[in-house]
Amino acid sequence: MKEKHFKLLISLLSFTFTHFSIAQPSFPPPSGVYCSCGPTTGIGSGSVAPAVAAKPFVKGILVRVAWDLMEPADNIYNWTLIDGQISAAKSYNKKISLGIGCGIHIPQWVFNSGAQRLVSSVPFNDTIAVPWDSVFLNKWTGFITALGNHYQNDTTITLVYMTASTGNGFEMELPFVTTPTLSIAGYSDTKMIKSWKTIIDAFNSAFPNHFLTNDFHPVNGSNTVADSVYAYAVSTIGSRYGANAWWWTQNNTTVYPSQYTIIRNSASSNNFTGIQMAYSGTTNPNSFGTGGMPAALQLAITNGICYWEVWNNDILNNAFDSLLANASCSITTNVVTEKSTENNFEIYPNPASDKLIISFSNRKTFTLKILNSIGQEVSDQIFSKNLKTETIDISKLQTGIYFVKAITDDQEVFNQKIIISR
Repeated sequence: MKEKHFKLLISLLSFTFTHFSIAQPSFPPPSGVYCSCGPTTGIGSGSVAPAVAAKPFVKGILVRVAWDLMEPADNIYNWTLIDGQISAAKSYNKKISLGIGCGIHIPQWVFNSGAQRLVSSVPFNDTIAVPWDSVFLNKWTGFITALGNHYQNDTTITLVYMTASTGNGFEMELPFVTTPTLSIAGYSDTKMIKSWKTIIDAFNSAFPNHFLTNDFHPVNGSNTVADSVYAYAVSTIGSRYGANAWWWTQNNTTVYPSQYTIIRNSASSNNFTGIQMAYSGTTNPNSFGTGGMPAALQLAITNGICYWEVWNNDILNNAFDSLLANASCSITTNVVTEKSTENNFEIYPNPASDKLIISFSNRKTFTLKILNSIGQEVSDQIFSKNLKTETIDISKLQTGIYFVKAITDDQEVFNQKIIISR
C-alpha cells in the first residue's frame, strides 16, 4: 500500500459511523477476560470450570455446545447442557458467551434428511454440510429459532456467536481439501455470502435482546465473503453487533490483514469487539510472536478491543494473574455521524446500497474522495457551490467498508466511514 494511503487509512479509522435506533440489551456489553474453556459435552464435563470461575478477574466463560447434542432428532430438543452451564455460571456470578457448534457437529439426521455432504481430509478428517445447501439451512435456522425461543430473555448469556457449516463449526473458514471439491460442489462467494446472510437473519431474529458476534477468516482463499458478511451484519444488527477474531496473535495480524482490518473497524464503533487467543501462553508462548501472550493482549487493548477470550490454563497460571487482573480497556460509548456545526456536513444513508447523499448547509466547493478498506482510492470528484446536496452513484462499488474524505476549498477536512450493503 502506498504510504500516503496507509496514513490516510489509519487516520480515517479513528472516525465512527452512525449507530442504529435498535433497542439495546438490558445488560452491558461483554468485556474483559472470558475463559476460552473446553466444550460442554455432558453432565460434569462443562465449560464453566470451578477453578477458572473462582478467579475474580474472570468476567465470564465461553460455553461451547455441539448442535448434535441438543437436537438428537428433528424438532426434539435437549437444553440440559446449556441450562447446567447457566446455573454454574450464576453460582459464581459470571456471565456466558454462547457458541453452538455447527459444521462438524451437524446431527446425522440432517444428512439423512437430504443435506449434501462435504467430507474433509485437510486439515482434519470429518464431515460438514454444503454451507449453501437448502436442507441444511432450513434445519439450522429452525434450530436457531428454537434456541432463541428458549434463551432470548436469559441475562446470564450476554453474547451469542453466529456460526455456520464451516471447517470446525465455530470459525469462518472452510476445510482446505474436501470430497467432492468445493468447485464440484458448486462453490461461489455469492452462495457463501447468501448462506451467511440467511444465518445472520435467523440469529438476529432469535436473539433480539443479546449482543451478537462471529469469527472472521478468509474463505476458500478469498476475503470477499468476510468483508461482505461484516458489512451485512453491521447494517442488519447495528450496535448489538461486533466482530471477533479467533486467530489472535501478533504474527497472525499479517497472516490475516483483511480480517485484521475488520476487527479494527469494528473496535472503532463498539466496545465488545473480541479476540480469542490462538494458543496458550503457558504451553505455546513462542507461537504468538515477540512478547508472547502478554504482548498479544496488549495489542488487542491498543486496538480498542475490550473483550478477550483467554485459554483456561493461562487463567490458572499464577504467573499471568497480575497481567489478567490489571488488564483494562478504554470503553467507548455509542456516537453518531460526525457533523460540522458550521457547515452541517452529512453523508447518508449509512449503510447505503446504490447512492450516497452529501449535504453542506453552508455550501462550499469541495473535493470528495472515496477509499476502500485498504486505502485505495476508488472515486475522486469535485463539486461546486451550486447545490446544497449532491448524489453520488456507488452502484458499481462492491459491498464492504469505505472511507469518505471531503476537502473544502478553504482546506477544511471531513471524514466518514460508510458501509455499502445490498
